[in-house]
Amino acid sequence: MDEKTEKTPKEVRWFKKIRGFKRFLLFTGIYIMAFLILFSAAAEYTSRPSFCPTCHYMETFYQSWRTSAHNKVDCVECHFEPGISGTVRGKLNGLVQIVNYVSLSYKKRKPWAEIPDNTCARAGCHERQSLQDSTYFFKGINFSHKNHLKELKRGKTLKCTSCHSQIVQGSHMEVTESTCFTCHFKKSDDPEHKFDKLSDCKTCHKLNEMSEEQMANMRYNHVNVVKNNVDCNSCHTNTVAGNGDVGKERCFQCHFENDRLDKFSDTKFMHETHISKHSMKCFVCHSPIEHKVQNIDPNAPPDCMSCHEKAHIQQVNLYTGQNGKETENSPSIMFLNGINCKGCHIFHEKDRLDIETSTAGNASCEKCHGPGYNNLVKQWEESSKKRLSMINSIFNTVSYQVKSTSSNKKTEAEKYLNDASHNINIVEIGKSVHNVQFADQLLTGSYNLLVKALTVIGSSSKLPEFKSSSDYIPNECVNCHSGIQEITVNKFGLRFSHNQHIVQNKVACAKCHSNAKKHGELVVTKENCNSCHHSRVNSDEDCAKCHNFQNLIYSGTYMNKSQPDIMKQAGVGCIDCHSDAVRIIKPQEDKICLKCHDDSYEAMGKEWKTDVNKLVRDLNGEIERVKGINLNNEQTDMVNEARKLSGDISSRPSIYVHNYDLISSLLSNKIKELKKIE
Repeated sequence: MDEKTEKTPKEVRWFKKIRGFKRFLLFTGIYIMAFLILFSAAAEYTSRPSFCPTCHYMETFYQSWRTSAHNKVDCVECHFEPGISGTVRGKLNGLVQIVNYVSLSYKKRKPWAEIPDNTCARAGCHERQSLQDSTYFFKGINFSHKNHLKELKRGKTLKCTSCHSQIVQGSHMEVTESTCFTCHFKKSDDPEHKFDKLSDCKTCHKLNEMSEEQMANMRYNHVNVVKNNVDCNSCHTNTVAGNGDVGKERCFQCHFENDRLDKFSDTKFMHETHISKHSMKCFVCHSPIEHKVQNIDPNAPPDCMSCHEKAHIQQVNLYTGQNGKETENSPSIMFLNGINCKGCHIFHEKDRLDIETSTAGNASCEKCHGPGYNNLVKQWEESSKKRLSMINSIFNTVSYQVKSTSSNKKTEAEKYLNDASHNINIVEIGKSVHNVQFADQLLTGSYNLLVKALTVIGSSSKLPEFKSSSDYIPNECVNCHSGIQEITVNKFGLRFSHNQHIVQNKVACAKCHSNAKKHGELVVTKENCNSCHHSRVNSDEDCAKCHNFQNLIYSGTYMNKSQPDIMKQAGVGCIDCHSDAVRIIKPQEDKICLKCHDDSYEAMGKEWKTDVNKLVRDLNGEIERVKGINLNNEQTDMVNEARKLSGDISSRPSIYVHNYDLISSLLSNKIKELKKIE
């Protein structure tokens, strides 16, 4: 039997210590492993974008990231610099933010994150070289990263976040125009900071490099502007608002230390510290600058007033759509888009005293709006002339009654008269072309004032109807075609009255015009017109409403003659020849006579036609012969009358059948008259 070795107390204590140390090492290892596992899990979890909105003030930034172009990139990819050291610093900063959130100290300071350039330019993202060589079409201009990242701008080295930042809720690391304007339009007396080349709009707005489709998608289609080489400043002035100054109070958003605030006037230090070292955004310190087409200030005097005091007041009132009586303000659409007076008028030039201010002509409209636009202006002028004539006639009638009244409210009525006169003067002197819609409102307002003037003096006189153009044209067409109801045009060889169709018969604009292929394209045909008009024909008087010339020939009253056609004398009406008992028709000119007469009339009709054509040729020959002769007034009138006769007959090939005797005698007499001219 083996003898057991006895252990001393000292040895027992030593073995216990070893056993305890092993247990300590074991548990320490377990704790460390657990800590590392938890730390790794926490690091992984807190690196996920979904963790960021745990702090509620990060919710806005998180939501803007979700809808941005970077929503496939984890937040830490941008907010942590590349490498282990960057990740560690990022985690420590994140820990500080959590402490600030828990302790509520975040309420005393603004959340801030710096994104250095190397995080943007890391491999697989925005490598710097590719950025420098790239050009983008941004907000209507061509933008080059190379020009901004390689060269010093205003003596400063720009960072990615100088332009790409979150300044608008809903956008994340996107560029907004205000960032560009802070640099490009900040005025400075320092020659180093001057950007004189930016005074030329084409430095950024390279319209000549844009396609017609791109220009058409702009707020205004600039195709004609580029084609006619129109200078931007001809239409757009006052395009910069704000000065980009830095107020010292902005420093208190981040700093409270006096020693730092003492550096406020050290521009170089401020830019190096905030831009170069800390990638601050310009707009954080600088007040915003806006670069856009702005409305002209209606209270500011026009350019001409610097020399011509109190000139063009009515034009300004019309253009800005204000100062009317019994009307609401209604600025011109061109005023709202910042178009100044020089957009249409030629002004004095500094270096050329021979250039005089001129009225706007056809080219003023068509250089931007394209050929044919001046026709619309002519319609405005014609309509305004008619409406002014009518409202002035009404004004004179009311004025006479007010001045001759014995009513005790005569003073009140005279005030209404003065207000009506004020509106009329704005339109008469200011010219409706400057704002046709407001001109219409002013005249309608004048009419309402005149009605009030009669009412207050107790007059029972009934004034003629005078409505706004919008009452006649209850659709968007009135925005441009105000007063079209006053316009009569020639179409299909006939006089077409818009008043008769729009006002009297309530025919919609879309009945005849369409915007499907071309704006305002005439889609109605002569047959369409006839299908309506011919269905209402019951007598020769109905025919004469449209076919007045044919009626004059048939009745023999053309050119003040009294020689009716023999058929007219026999009581034959238009419908007798131009109807097949079902509808109105255009009969064959050589065959229609056979409807009632024998075959010999067909040959006779051909003889009439041949004879009339020969007489027209002879008359034209005489007109051509006397061109080089010095004519007196009587002879000039004679030639003009012959030219009108030839044109009227030639434009209607079948007119000879309506009154051969009258036509042949007129042509023969005119030929004889011209032959007498030596």
